[in-house]
Amino acid sequence: MTGQGVHDAVAVRRLYDRLAPIYDLASRPYSWIGTRRLSERAIAELRLRRGDTVVDLGTGTGRNLPALAAAVGPRGRAVGVDLSPAMLERARRRVGDLPQVELVEADMTRFQLPDGTDAVLATYALEMVREYDALVARLARECRPGARLVLNGLRSPERWPTWAVRLGSILSRPFGVTRAYRDHRPWEAVARHLVDTTYDEGAGGAVYLAAGTRPDDGSA
Repeated sequence: MTGQGVHDAVAVRRLYDRLAPIYDLASRPYSWIGTRRLSERAIAELRLRRGDTVVDLGTGTGRNLPALAAAVGPRGRAVGVDLSPAMLERARRRVGDLPQVELVEADMTRFQLPDGTDAVLATYALEMVREYDALVARLARECRPGARLVLNGLRSPERWPTWAVRLGSILSRPFGVTRAYRDHRPWEAVARHLVDTTYDEGAGGAVYLAAGTRPDDGSA
């Protein structure tokens, strides 16, 4: 994959700063085709325990954060990372004064995981990353042995009829998803760099879930 047509970090920040006021409403149609079911399962696949540290990459408006905060409890830590300050402001309103939630404005490709990170989640976020394989490999190195990494996102629906694929492309275009993203296969990076992996699809193959565990020997 050449990366042609894939937005860089500056373009993504500008796009999502503009989308922030309407993002939750504009993305609601995706839940009608079952995307939320896989997102909820993604959180379960993290296997969080009280006191854990979990990082939500591309947290956006913070939709995952209340559930993550509840899972790790008041002594845990839920870190939401996003490069759009406008999206983070929406997330801040959503989480209120939850003491275990921390919001960080950063590019996920450069953000260093906190020491001892127990789990990493990215929902509908790696679509915006050109070098997703290198990112998954680095995350596997930085989290603790035995930590869980879970990805959930869009994929090209190979079983959809042509007209439905075209319609899906039109609906995704406002979120910065172009034809170039059809070559993105982050679930394969999970299979390469992690163990105890699982993979599933929803919405007729339009969305995926990939989860794995960092090997205890530290290899990735």
